[in-house]
Amino acid sequence: MVDIEKNMNIIQKDPEQIYPGVLKAVLFDMDNTLFDFVAAKLEACREILSFIWKENVTEEPSVLFRYFLRGVYGFEDYENIQDYMQERNIFTAQDYRKCCEIYEREKLQNLELYPAVTDTLDKLKKLGLKLVIITDADSNHALARLTKVGLLNYFDLIVAADTTGTKKPDPAHFLFALEMLGIKPEETLVVGDNIKRDIVPARKLGLRTAYASYGDWRTEGETDQCFDFRLDKFSDMLELFH
Repeated sequence: MVDIEKNMNIIQKDPEQIYPGVLKAVLFDMDNTLFDFVAAKLEACREILSFIWKENVTEEPSVLFRYFLRGVYGFEDYENIQDYMQERNIFTAQDYRKCCEIYEREKLQNLELYPAVTDTLDKLKKLGLKLVIITDADSNHALARLTKVGLLNYFDLIVAADTTGTKKPDPAHFLFALEMLGIKPEETLVVGDNIKRDIVPARKLGLRTAYASYGDWRTEGETDQCFDFRLDKFSDMLELFH
């Protein structure tokens, strides 16, 4: 296991002072950083509503999607669908199982890479960089999504929720990757769309950070400018290696 207490000693360092100018690895968040996961989930919600209501759909997919945002369960947990059905008195075990199948199928099938992701990763690999996935999805979901969009072979390591038993912003994901690759925080860049879950914990550990603003559907804002670089599109990160 990663010695978190030992490694947390580095949080007192200023990344601007310790960054030597040479990166050895890039740690990528997956959902909404490599591909538009929210759009895929909305399509899944649309198909679920079409199944439930047949020809009489009166609610937008965003209504069901909001159930996943409540924080009552996880962002991908089926119980969110169950609550939607129960609150409308339309729950049956058979239809619920079918909705769960639709959800898994459609959110995977509707994944689309952001522009220039493959070309950018090709160039990063040619630079000799280690590429890592840091995700709160479980390993099976991460593998399925990366396979669907044709990116699985680009990554040297996948750190998922079931890898460390935690989720971001807990530092365990980042520390596990550093330990497995044998690299230092100042040699590492973290790319993510979530300020609170990707950028803030990475920067506290002394890792360089790139905020994927193009994927931040939460519109969290960046008033504190807590990131080192802002990416308005995925390929912008190539400018960091000139």
